[in-house]
Amino acid sequence: MDSRTTPTRAVRHQNFQGAWSRLYKAGDLYLDLSLRVEGQGATLVGQVIAEAQKPVALNVVLHGPSGSEASPVNDYGIFRLNIREKGDHVLEFDLGDEAFMVPGLEVL
Repeated sequence: MDSRTTPTRAVRHQNFQGAWSRLYKAGDLYLDLSLRVEGQGATLVGQVIAEAQKPVALNVVLHGPSGSEASPVNDYGIFRLNIREKGDHVLEFDLGDEAFMVPGLEVL
């Protein structure tokens, strides 16, 4: 699911635009992502949700145009990453025995 087609109100004088929410499914896991515009920056907030047990994601890494930023995942599967620049990003989440990549996370 993708919320980018939902109208949002216009905000003046901000470096980032286009807040969105997306829901991904990988096997028996869900990845709930939201891009939030906060002041002059943006934050990617997410939660790894397992259908049958406690989330098992250990770490997430956001790969951007000029570098990467990692975040631990808390006991509830929640993580938070600051976005430093606009452009295409890729999110990688590590489940211990396997890793998943989420490409095409566009930050405007």
